[in-house]
Amino acid sequence: MGAIKGNSCTLKYKAEPSNNADDIADSLATYLSVTGVTSASISMSNSTFEAVNITDESTESTVRDFAVGTTSTTLSVEGVYDPAQTYNADELFTLCKNKTRIGIFWITTQTEDAGLGGVGFCTSFELTAGMDDFVTFSASFELEGNPVYVDLDA
Repeated sequence: MGAIKGNSCTLKYKAEPSNNADDIADSLATYLSVTGVTSASISMSNSTFEAVNITDESTESTVRDFAVGTTSTTLSVEGVYDPAQTYNADELFTLCKNKTRIGIFWITTQTEDAGLGGVGFCTSFELTAGMDDFVTFSASFELEGNPVYVDLDA
């Protein structure tokens, strides 16, 4: 199993009012990198539903058969907030507040040769500050359809 260290990953984002994730193809060159990212995750789930009950006549038992429905993909990010940095949480907050449709991809900063993500909307944004601690941010994005793998070396 291969692994990428959390501090070697970041997010690239851009307002995408009309492009779908598949249209982005293999170019994230016009995307901006979020600074201060400390962790990111992407998760995908497929909803299933019972399609039909099948009776196995040899054993006289009923077996359930399932079909796969819609795919839900969520991308989450956490980081350190620093208003002095360019492309920090301020831009993500503005996109979330304005309900802007964006493309967002999780990439490795070691080689910047691939990205995983898609196009969707920010569903939550939070700034947090503890006593004598860093100000941190977190955001979640709900992506449309399946996640897309973008090969930047292609």
